[in-house]
Amino acid sequence: MDIPKFLFALAISMVVGTFVANQSVIVAQEPPVSKSDKIIENPDVEPMYTGGSAEMHRFIATTLKYPPEARERDAQGLVVYTFVVEKDGALSNFNIIHRADPLLNEEALRILQSMPPWRPARHKGEIVRSETYVPMYFKLNKEAIANGAAVQPTRDYSKKDASLIENNTIYTIVDKMPVYTYGEKELSDFIAHNIRYPREARQEGIEGRILCSFIVGSDGSISNIEVVEGSNKALNEEAVRVLGLMPKWIPGENNGEKVNVKCLLPIDFVIDEEPIPPLN
Repeated sequence: MDIPKFLFALAISMVVGTFVANQSVIVAQEPPVSKSDKIIENPDVEPMYTGGSAEMHRFIATTLKYPPEARERDAQGLVVYTFVVEKDGALSNFNIIHRADPLLNEEALRILQSMPPWRPARHKGEIVRSETYVPMYFKLNKEAIANGAAVQPTRDYSKKDASLIENNTIYTIVDKMPVYTYGEKELSDFIAHNIRYPREARQEGIEGRILCSFIVGSDGSISNIEVVEGSNKALNEEAVRVLGLMPKWIPGENNGEKVNVKCLLPIDFVIDEEPIPPLN
């Protein structure tokens, strides 16, 4: 063996190894923590549950304990809290912005308060405080028991697909949310053009906002349309019918991949003042 060459090669490998080690230390450094306590509304990097959205959904699913009294009352619904992700990742300042049954509201808050620290937001190269939200939809899965055969509607506008929910991860918050293919204004025009105000509701002067949820699949298809909040059966059914007519959306993305996302959309029923033309 050529000893001088061996020592020279060893010296080079030690230098390279030291350089790589120093590089890895530099990359692993956390950004500095901001000295300001201001809550940043639109940070450069949003706060995130450690591990991502999929891990958050797993945590919620394994932590959730459906309140027995709420189950007995068949209480279901959407609960949405906003909260602040502190600079150390702790969650604080919980504020409910969409309520369901009081027991479900309490359970959603309990789950959020038991979450491990999040990855805090970044803004202008610093770790900052930032506000975000998490929607939780409480739904009881009960096997319907009937004595006779159920009457099936002519067309299932709700487009129920149980296998999609059972066999896939359904997100509620992703890096890039789904959007109506032709834009927001066109979505409003689509709803206005297709909506048919139920005769009985119009005659009785019933108005209101129907909040619906639906899943935009990774291929953009719409399915599992449900009424989250709505007090009138006729308006609820019409809202589902209209949404069931929607074409495919541009699907949502998470970590660069197209995913299944549950979305919320309100439909307002307002009776216009123009007289109703007589039927021919």
